[in-house]
Amino acid sequence: MPLRPRRFPLRAIHLLPQLSPRLPLRSRSAVVALILAVALGSCGDDNNSGVPDVLPPQPELVEPASGTTLDTDSPVFTVRNANGFDSGEADYTFWVTVASTDRQVATLTVPAGRSTTSVRFPEPLLRGATLAWSVTAVTASAAETASGSATFRLPPVDCVQTDDPYAKQAAGFWVPAVCLAQNIYNDPDEALGPPDAGGQGPDQFFGFVSLGNGGWVDVDMEGCAVDGPGDDVRVFQAVSGEPVTLLASSTPTGPWVLVEYRQPCGNRVPGMGSQIRQCTFDLLDAGIEEARYFRVQDGELFPCPGGTVTEGADIDAVEILNLKP
Repeated sequence: MPLRPRRFPLRAIHLLPQLSPRLPLRSRSAVVALILAVALGSCGDDNNSGVPDVLPPQPELVEPASGTTLDTDSPVFTVRNANGFDSGEADYTFWVTVASTDRQVATLTVPAGRSTTSVRFPEPLLRGATLAWSVTAVTASAAETASGSATFRLPPVDCVQTDDPYAKQAAGFWVPAVCLAQNIYNDPDEALGPPDAGGQGPDQFFGFVSLGNGGWVDVDMEGCAVDGPGDDVRVFQAVSGEPVTLLASSTPTGPWVLVEYRQPCGNRVPGMGSQIRQCTFDLLDAGIEEARYFRVQDGELFPCPGGTVTEGADIDAVEILNLKP
């Protein structure tokens, strides 16, 4: 890289003519050399930011550094901008994924800053997995450049020590209004505790909640499921065998990471009533090591109105198979 001309601070240059002519020539030379050394040592980036004027060809991740374990759910992400993708030239999209599966956790797009660009995601990120982050920069003319990736971890999931493997609280619930008007089994608390569905249809069932077309119920297990031998979570369903989608999180508000999409959920459970069926899920499929909250979502996707008064997946219970001690 060619050297740039040195610009000496004015304060150093102004000192040069002030040297007394009474000083011996050797002394004056020594003082001049000292002043020049100080001046040269103070040269560098004009904005004193510590960032060289010449930007790299691709974005460079600055923080969090790869392999870092953080003490916050909301870290600041900083990238050194790429040449031609600086302030006023580009937007930067920040991506956070589960490292082993590349399943998306969060994404945010912001205008480029000067030399570096930083963001903090508005919501907490996912605990219980090794995460990866990267950036993509795009100009108004659609020129694009991307960084490499770096991994990091957040603090452990906040788990309650318990021997009870079943869901304790309904943390969220949504069913399309047209399905709520049709279905008659709409209490999300019916998804809590051990499986207990029974009765006769169409309107004499009990012990489950119907999710309608794409609806969901979020449950707080209080304890944590961990990725262990075999499958880690079981969903109990009643009445029929509609598919079920399962997502996991470390907080009641997400972010939610997909474990499995539209898993058939009609296996009968030996020793239980004729209405109870099941399906099981492995956290390994999502790249998650532990999770406390689960979103159970209808996977039948049959439109309402129409169908039955139990439209959608009918959730009876959620159980942890590998419970964190």
